[in-house]
Amino acid sequence: MWRLARAGRGHFAVPCSGHEAIGAGYALAMRPGVDWAAPHYRDLAAMLLLGMTAREAMLCYFSRPSDPNARGRQPYSHWGSRRLHVLSLQGPQPNHVSHGVGCAWGSQLLQDGSVTVIAFGDGGAQKGEAHESMNLAAVHKLPCVFVVERNGWTQSVKQSDQYATETLVARAAGYGIAGIAVDGADAEAVYAAVSEAFARARAGEGPTLIDAACVRFGPNTSNDDDSRYRDRAALEAQRARFDPLLRARTLVDAAWAAGVDEENAAAAEQAAAWAEAQPLGDPATALDHAYA
Repeated sequence: MWRLARAGRGHFAVPCSGHEAIGAGYALAMRPGVDWAAPHYRDLAAMLLLGMTAREAMLCYFSRPSDPNARGRQPYSHWGSRRLHVLSLQGPQPNHVSHGVGCAWGSQLLQDGSVTVIAFGDGGAQKGEAHESMNLAAVHKLPCVFVVERNGWTQSVKQSDQYATETLVARAAGYGIAGIAVDGADAEAVYAAVSEAFARARAGEGPTLIDAACVRFGPNTSNDDDSRYRDRAALEAQRARFDPLLRARTLVDAAWAAGVDEENAAAAEQAAAWAEAQPLGDPATALDHAYA
């Protein structure tokens, strides 16, 4: 997708390198068809694990009317799928945090046993909407899990210019909820933390705030040049330790991993070519499926 944007074939791309283990960890902890997700825009790994196909992701990328996420009316990575129990992501961040809390409140009222995982980044965590949502969830002991994908940046604004603490897990005590700090580059650790939080929510003990520390290895989006505000060489030097994919490769057979890489690359290329060839939307229907 990044290469497609750079080649002028796509209008917008969102790198997720460094965040893969977080999305994978919470998606694997969810019960398909039961639990809900209000995802972060870097959570492509979660969407694929929840059942979104490569073709569906590419339809979203190319904004085709057959896109099952938003019928081509949302920017790429603004996921949403009733089939997969994924709440629609909005451009203004972190609107989906309050929507996720609303979903959890509905689950509590319906007593359907579902839990909603709500993922967002450093910047979203600083906004009043996120604080209000977490406080409301805490007061009513709603069945939800807040996952802050803390990569230390909000676009070009570094962590020290956003908040004074080293992590965000300490905020949990202020809301009166459980807090867990986890290595966001370790999918197994994220899975364990989210599973623990899900069990707490299902037992009626309320929400959990998970601080998942990670590194954003790419620019914020394809509209960003991060070399203007951080040292790319120093950033790349962190890959050996903080890249979730490189770390995961130490756990599997190298030949098998190479085969998976080749298979996935071919599938992505095929899906991109197929989606790009799909018909464009009819301008007369531009306002269909839109609500304001």
